[in-house]
Formats: sequence, C-alpha cells, structure tokens
Amino acid sequence: MTHSNHPTRHQGFTLVELLVVIAIIGVLVGLLLPAVQAAREAARRMQCSNNLKQITLAMHNYESTHRLLPTNYTNGSSTAGNFSVFAQMAPFYEQGNMLDMIHFDRPLNVGCCPGTLVAPHDTAAKTPIPMLTCPSEDHDRTYFVTTLSGSGPTQAYSATTYGMNFGTGVGTLYDSRIKTDGIHWINAKVGFESILDGLSNTAAFAEHLLGSPEQSPSEPTENHLRKRVMMNVRCAFISRSMPPSTPGFAGFFLPEDPNAMEAYVRSSGLHRGWSGQRGAGWINGREYWTGYSHYHPPQSLIPDMASCGWGVFATRSNHPGGVHVSRCDGSVGFVTESIDLETWRALGTRNGREILESF
Repeated sequence: MTHSNHPTRHQGFTLVELLVVIAIIGVLVGLLLPAVQAAREAARRMQCSNNLKQITLAMHNYESTHRLLPTNYTNGSSTAGNFSVFAQMAPFYEQGNMLDMIHFDRPLNVGCCPGTLVAPHDTAAKTPIPMLTCPSEDHDRTYFVTTLSGSGPTQAYSATTYGMNFGTGVGTLYDSRIKTDGIHWINAKVGFESILDGLSNTAAFAEHLLGSPEQSPSEPTENHLRKRVMMNVRCAFISRSMPPSTPGFAGFFLPEDPNAMEAYVRSSGLHRGWSGQRGAGWINGREYWTGYSHYHPPQSLIPDMASCGWGVFATRSNHPGGVHVSRCDGSVGFVTESIDLETWRALGTRNGREILESF
C-alpha cells in the first residue's frame, strides 16, 4: 500500500485577507448606517406630517359642528385653567377613552400658574395622546409641574409638540387676550369665512420642540438649549382685565427684529430668568403649552419670550432644515428654515391681504 507523504492542506484566510475583509465590512457598514438613519428620519417625518394632517382634519370637523374654530377661552374673568384646543377637539380624533376623563362642565384646575388639576382631569392630563407628539422629538414626553407658582403639589402632564397659530406677535399682538392677526386668541370666534387670506394661505398648526425638563433652567449656553428655553418676563401688563382696555406690557412693543426683542428683554428689567415648560401639557390652553407664533423664523436660535402664559413661541423641530406646518385647508407642508421672515409672517396672518410667493 502506498502512503502519500504530503500533509493535508487546510483552506482558510490569511491574516492579510482577514484584515481586508474586515475593512470592506467596515466600509459597507459606514455606508449603510447613514442610509438607515435617513430612512428612519424619513419615516418619522412622514408620521409627523400625518399627525398634523389628522389634527387639522379634527379642526375641520370641529368647525363643521360648531361653525367656529376651537380656541382658548376664559372661565369667568380668569384666563388660567382653560381647556386647550386639543382637549376641545378630542371628540373628533377618536379619543373616546379620553372623553370619559374630560368634563367641560367642571374646572380643569383650581388656582393659578398653573393651578392644581381637578379629578378626573389629573388622570387625563398625564395620559399621552401619541398623535400629539412628533416621533423625532427625543425628550421625555412627561412633565412634572409644581403648581400654584411653586407652592402647590407637583403633578404630571403629558406633553405636545404641536401648537395652534395665534399670529405674528409683533407689537402688542403677543397679548392674545385681544384679537390677534392669527386664527387663535382668547374667546375668538373665527370661522373659515373670517380667514380672508384664504385657507391655503393661512397656517393652522405647526410643530415645536419641547422645553427643557427643568421647570426653571439656568441661562442657556449652547444652541440646542436656546431652542428649548423661554425668557421669563415679569407680569407687567398695563391692565389685568379681560379684555384689557390697553393690551400688552407698559411700553413693551415687540420690534420687527427678533434679535432686538431678546436684547430689549435682557436690558429692560422685565427679564426674571428662564422657563422650560414649552409644550408641557396638551390639555391646558396656555399659549406656551399649546400655541405658537410667527414672530421668530423657523428653527430660530433666539429664545422664546413668555410672561404668565403670553409671549412669542417659535416653531422648531428635530427634522433637519425646517418644520412641518399645516394650513387651514388641511394641507401639510415642510417649511425650510431659510424662508424669508416677511413671507413666514404673512403665512401666519388670516387677513393681511398679502400675496404669498412660493416657498
């Protein structure tokens, strides 16, 4: 019998070949990850757009039933503790379980700034409605708010990243106790026939980033923090009445330039720190929770201004390059952060008679 003297050869990678394969895999993964992230963001953008579509459709159904758009309102002479437009529209976006917890014949809360929630509204307030938050928002959706200006109990609220348009906020139009140039103010009675610019030329809802988790955050030092805080302004209203005989703060007219607004607030003596409660609760109708204005351009790094619920509150998002905005005709579009400020403000007015250029 003849035996071979040649040893058996084992097939395998050499070290060089292995390193080449690992390098190729690394390159492929590097190419794949951005594509996966882009696909996920595209899906989130689509869902955000659909959320706004559903919200605006609910507004249409509300208007068909009541012949008026939903808006903030007063409980007697108080502007505090009113149900938001999202709470009022709950029957029109299939929130039957939520309707069992909302009783419009009872107060939402008692006291001020904000008040203490009244049962069962405390349960409703902390119950999330997924349609009311953008999936690209990476902050926690639950806020723990200390009530009664810091002297009451801490209660949980579920947040929203969408707000209804109450206009440009220029001059004293930030005081929504009076008629604004948007579609939304306290005790407004706006129907579609009042939107003289046309439903397709007037914004209805837009998205915004949630505020800092801290109720009273410190001075923002980074750009992403400036998008999530509001300049807290002392309540210096000429009149506290409803409606006021003279709107706004004493001598406080917001300039056309948002940069000038920030500089003025800082030097006026009205600035008393910072607030992180933007969008903190979908159920409450204060403007800094469930409204927005066209004063700042989209994605602005200039902080919002808030005073006892009133002020100017920008639209921002985690979507690269811009924000979603729905119009009163029910359409939803993506508005880039490079939009001309005059055009952006024209979109926010209901009867400015402006001619909107394409954007």
